[in-house]
Amino acid sequence: MKKLVLFLLIACVSVAFSDETLPAYGMLNKQLDEERPVGELTKTDWIKELPIPKEKVKKVTYVREKVQVKDKKGRVVKDKKGKPKTRIQKKKVEKWVEVEPTEPPRFVPIDCKLGQVWVKRADLARFQQESKDLSGEYASATGSVTLKKSPTNPRYFSVVIQNGPFGERSEIEMGNLEMRESNGHARLSYQEEGCNIDIAIYNRQVKVAQRGCYDYNIGQYKLEGEYPTYKGNTRKVDTFNMPEQSFVYKYYKWCDSGFDSCKEEKDENGKVTITWSKGGNGFIERAAGEEVHTYRPFEYVIPHKRDFYKGEKPMVIKTKRTDISGEWWLWYFYPKAERFRMVRAGMREDIAQMEIYE
Repeated sequence: MKKLVLFLLIACVSVAFSDETLPAYGMLNKQLDEERPVGELTKTDWIKELPIPKEKVKKVTYVREKVQVKDKKGRVVKDKKGKPKTRIQKKKVEKWVEVEPTEPPRFVPIDCKLGQVWVKRADLARFQQESKDLSGEYASATGSVTLKKSPTNPRYFSVVIQNGPFGERSEIEMGNLEMRESNGHARLSYQEEGCNIDIAIYNRQVKVAQRGCYDYNIGQYKLEGEYPTYKGNTRKVDTFNMPEQSFVYKYYKWCDSGFDSCKEEKDENGKVTITWSKGGNGFIERAAGEEVHTYRPFEYVIPHKRDFYKGEKPMVIKTKRTDISGEWWLWYFYPKAERFRMVRAGMREDIAQMEIYE
């Protein structure tokens, strides 16, 4: 029995935040200062739209009024009865009135934490649309919940919950969850055998409750908890800094279509050596004699509990075989059991091609 090599994976994450702010502008000498914003608002800030100021225009009207007739010397002319003569004349009246703007304004007023400010109308429309989108990462001190909206149906989300450091992380990935409203909260629910998860989103904060789900608990870390810090939509790039480990196998199982088709095989080139993280950079190598296949790491994959082996949670990496175009494989590594499983990506597990080394 080989001595188990304990290792720590340091997953470096490069995060780039998308632009989700709204610049706000103020007045300078009664004129809107477009050059120097007074601040920026984020999706978590409250905003109240104010009425758009009306335009002042000069309106000219003519009124009919009765006036006395005067002679050239300005004396009132009287009729035979001695009464002043009168006539009707038009009088021009000018006044300023407020009307709705004839064209949509570039800037509109709002009330917010910065006070009463002005924002670009087009930016406000975009910002309000983004504010309704609950997608993004919600973080706690030890973990995160990431919501990703379906590109085909905005009511459905995929959700990833991760809590704890790598190697001790409680995590699960759930897809096609329908968003619903309940008591002013947005809610998502997930259920599988022995596990129920309820996710509530309110005021850009997430609370996760779990019933059961013991297989996903790792040490002191669970899926449930509060994730109060909204980080927006982030882009993460995985790196694969892991110690190199090699294991030798005389036999392996080849499965042409799921587990039911597995047969024990012996490589014609001799014993097979599987090297995990070749050179410490995440590459996986399968070598038998002079025949060597190398798999380049692409991304980490969160395993389902059906992928556990005798209670051990595997490390899973999606890889691409370097010498063949379009060859994508998932590598499952069980360090305690010294076991590997290589599964063709994109296929249902009950019909997927795979190789098992144990």
